[in-house]
Amino acid sequence: MPTRKTRAGTPARTRSPKDKLVELCLDMEDALDQMVDVAHALRLIGHGLGHGLNQSAADEQEGRAVAAVASSACERLDTLRQACRNLCKWTVAKR
Repeated sequence: MPTRKTRAGTPARTRSPKDKLVELCLDMEDALDQMVDVAHALRLIGHGLGHGLNQSAADEQEGRAVAAVASSACERLDTLRQACRNLCKWTVAKR
C-alpha cells in the first residue's frame, strides 16, 4: 500500500504516546462494556436455569454453577474496567 507523501521539509504528523494510550483505553472500555454485558446475561441465564420449575437437583446445581462463574467474571471485568479508567484518567492528567 503506498504511503502518503509529504512536502520536503514537512515532518510527518506523529501522535504522542500519551494520545495513543488514551485512544487505546477508550477502545478497551467499549470492548470491556460489551464483555460485562455478556457476563451479566450469562449470570441471569444461570439464575434462570437454577430456579426453573420442575427441575432436577442436578439441573439446579448446574444453573448455580453457571451463575457463579458468570458472577466471578463480572467482578473481574469490573475490576479491569476500573483499572482502565484509572489509567486513562492518569494519562489525561499528565498531559
